Amino acid sequence: MTFLVFLAYYFIMPFEKLLKDLVEKIDAKGAILLDWEGESVVHYGTIDEYDLKVLGAYQVIILNHFKNVRNRDNIKYFQMKFSDSVIQFLPINNDYYVFLFFQNKESAPRAFHNLQQVVDVFAREIA
Repeated sequence: MTFLVFLAYYFIMPFEKLLKDLVEKIDAKGAILLDWEGESVVHYGTIDEYDLKVLGAYQVIILNHFKNVRNRDNIKYFQMKFSDSVIQFLPINNDYYVFLFFQNKESAPRAFHNLQQVVDVFAREIA
């Protein structure tokens, strides 16, 4: 087994399963584990992969803008509701974030609860 295959099997695959379970649990369109530059570390979605990654990257840009405007690093999470969809964005630490995109606005509290559980698992694994 090569080192890259080892990394993919023991690091990426369990994270992808967590995102897949999150997406399926709330019938979301997609979820991504992002790094500090907005790059997808691992993702799972039912929409176009490129679109999902672009949406995720823009959330990191928005977060950085909020940090610059507030001149602080203490943003706990943010949520944006649109006419037909919701975006939830939750930091794991200063370097990694999880982004969730779904359409059922009424499920936002349940979605956030499930997102928090996934972030807690990621935080333990990444630390």
